[in-house]
Amino acid sequence: MRYDIASKRLVEIGKEAILRWFLGIEVESAELIEELPKETVSLRRSDFPLLVRDKEGGERIVLMEFQTRWEPDLPLRILEYFARFKLKYRLPVFPVVLLFKRHGGVEEVYEDETIRMRLQVVRMWEIDGRELIESGEVALYPFVPLTSCEDEDVMEADRRIYSSDLERSVKSDLLTALAIFAGLRSEDLMRKLFERRRDIMIESPAYELIRREGFEEGVKFGMLEDARDMLLNVLEERFGVVPVRIVEAVKGINEREVLRGLLRRAIKCVSLEEFEGILREAMK
Repeated sequence: MRYDIASKRLVEIGKEAILRWFLGIEVESAELIEELPKETVSLRRSDFPLLVRDKEGGERIVLMEFQTRWEPDLPLRILEYFARFKLKYRLPVFPVVLLFKRHGGVEEVYEDETIRMRLQVVRMWEIDGRELIESGEVALYPFVPLTSCEDEDVMEADRRIYSSDLERSVKSDLLTALAIFAGLRSEDLMRKLFERRRDIMIESPAYELIRREGFEEGVKFGMLEDARDMLLNVLEERFGVVPVRIVEAVKGINEREVLRGLLRRAIKCVSLEEFEGILREAMK
């Protein structure tokens, strides 16, 4: 939820900069549009449908999706959104996914017996973080932790936001979003940013939502620790000393369902090498 909150606020603040810098679209204006009439609110919604007008007067719909990790059914879901907006607006529709975490199985084309649809995937980890900072697009600095950069670059993005001429309310939202996305890079870095700018972040509505979410995640964290310990105990009982690389990989998993699936496989596999192969697949 925290990444959804951060993404939404960044689109509100800097949608033109996102379109220009990440997608290469020079725009005259861009506005979030209402996706669905009230009678169809039960249908799944595109994250950020934008009506974009370019400098030549042309119009298009850009369906902007933010994804922490790749999901195999995502192209099919986007096809649903594509058809809905094409039917409603009769304009060119361009689906775009900004993908935060590295994944080897990204599919940029959906194709079956009768349909072929291409979507643009922006792999955030391939973007040069230094180049993004030097662009001067302050509204995009919260994305820096997701790019190819060093932790010091993230801290510089923090300093530049804080010292910018933006309104204080906008600064607080940008700094909060920066800290949130830093959590995908390092929990320690995220905590450092929150502690460093707490005086201004507490003014952001997003900060209060994240703070409340933190209480709920505290409960979930205890469950995750139990699941990790159980998996490592099974491996140790069956195969003896567990290599540090496997221990560290297991401790880096933050989804209970993934840990439960690995536990079932750990009980059945015949060797530690077999389990390590299963673990690598689960972490892709």
